[in-house]
Amino acid sequence: MTPLIRRVLWTALTVAALGLAAVIVVRSLAHSTVAFGEKCGAGNCWGYRLEQYRVSDQAVLTITGSWGMKLVYQLPNTLVESVGEDRWLAVDRAIYLNLRLKSLADPTAGGAPLRLIYDFQRGELYISSPLQLWRAPEYQSGNPGKNWLTEAEFQSVLNKIEP
Repeated sequence: MTPLIRRVLWTALTVAALGLAAVIVVRSLAHSTVAFGEKCGAGNCWGYRLEQYRVSDQAVLTITGSWGMKLVYQLPNTLVESVGEDRWLAVDRAIYLNLRLKSLADPTAGGAPLRLIYDFQRGELYISSPLQLWRAPEYQSGNPGKNWLTEAEFQSVLNKIEP
């Protein structure tokens, strides 16, 4: 192998390594964890992670259980303005999150509340928010939120889980 070929190979290897390092750095700096919680007991762990991605303008809520459960809820064009409250309910069986989200599609609009309960033992997700989020709209009546959980119904679920 001639010195010229050796030098070209070393240069190509160095450029490739620097490119890979740049991708790793950008990826790690491109998102941040906004909220995180985990509980463990009886050989299992369960929890949630709320991440904000700067490059793709979205937030992602991931709910996991060590028994193989991984639910990923994407919030495209959304900025998490604040986490008002996160608390574990019913002896760590459920998580309650109170968030404020801002739609990046309409920068002039104010943020909207999102209250969420996930019950790990029952596998049930409850949402109270004026935003559509992951819910299917009711298309027949012309009122997209017609069958969504009302604030009173959400409060009833919250009181039932932890009176």
